[in-house]
Amino acid sequence: MSYADHLVLRNVWLSSSVLSLSLFGDALLYVILPVHADAFGVSLAMVGFLLAINRIIRTFAYGIIVEIAARIGLKKLCLIAATTAIASTFGYTILDGAFWLSLSRALWGLSYAALLLITLSYAAINPVKTGTRIGLSRSVEQIGPLLAMTAGAWLATIVGPKTVFAYLAVGSSLAVVLAFLLFEKAQPNSIKHPAKPNRLFPKPDSLDALIFWMGAGVDGVFTLSISLMWAEHVSLELAILLGGSILAARRLSEMLVAPFVGVTADRIGTRMPLTIALMTSILGFAMIGMNWLVVGSCLLVIARGALGTLFAAAVAKIYKDSKVRALARNQTWRDIGAAAGPLVAGAALTVVSPEILHIGLAVAFSLAFLWFIKSPGWHILAFEHKTG
Repeated sequence: MSYADHLVLRNVWLSSSVLSLSLFGDALLYVILPVHADAFGVSLAMVGFLLAINRIIRTFAYGIIVEIAARIGLKKLCLIAATTAIASTFGYTILDGAFWLSLSRALWGLSYAALLLITLSYAAINPVKTGTRIGLSRSVEQIGPLLAMTAGAWLATIVGPKTVFAYLAVGSSLAVVLAFLLFEKAQPNSIKHPAKPNRLFPKPDSLDALIFWMGAGVDGVFTLSISLMWAEHVSLELAILLGGSILAARRLSEMLVAPFVGVTADRIGTRMPLTIALMTSILGFAMIGMNWLVVGSCLLVIARGALGTLFAAAVAKIYKDSKVRALARNQTWRDIGAAAGPLVAGAALTVVSPEILHIGLAVAFSLAFLWFIKSPGWHILAFEHKTG
């Protein structure tokens, strides 16, 4: 490995670790807030809004963050975002009420958007072994949330649901130290000279449509409804336990699957593993729609663990000259989908069953996949395989 490659890999490790540590507070809040809403001075009705507002903020933020990165560089942006992430986590300890917690969640949304783009930009800095670096990055990213949802949840039973976030903020402070260690010059040229955006919501291409439906389907509808579907077959307590276990398995899946699919994409090209993961997603939605909950959930969890890496790798290969802007647009549409999914599903579940919703998602995902097959990006990935 050359010295330049060593610096690139070092930045991937460091930036991914910064994001992983910064995720402590957000990950635990999803566990703590729904059952301790009173301790935070909010109603149960406000919980959903507080957990979603960071995604809403991110849909507007990615383009602006790319511009900021072009002005100050990735390292300085990482230092700022890591610091604001700590402030957001500590805010859960000292702030009460919907207004102040909304500000803290909005601050986290901006922090996460910046940190995610930073990690993806470092991982996609050059076309050689892009999949391997993105897979490594996505895997490291999941360690922090898993620790928060396990050790953090245990600590909350000892020190209380609000005080625990002060401890997590202290733990997250290591992220600032790691951000200082980033090598500033090892960043993509597309950060220094990004293409100018021409609209608030960038026009989606076929790959953006796929990631939109992944966000709406897996991160939205599936996450919202899986416990409800289990409750039709088992007790409510067991349904909650099963639903929570499946969602935790999603993060574990990404930690384990992402490095493997990243290396595979570098060896045989991105198109084949991406196709397999997309077909697995479609099959998973269909299986859940037919009430095969165990099989369908397993398929979706595995596919989601793979697609987080493969979408980013595909974007980096298709948009070599404007990859940072393309990654920002891609993540924008994922967050739009993840925000819209629960909102639409919440209304739709009053008139149709969750099984019907998942069948609809299988159809929508299939149509988006067909659009992608007819796009120039599909043929670029085929050329990558032939020349790789």
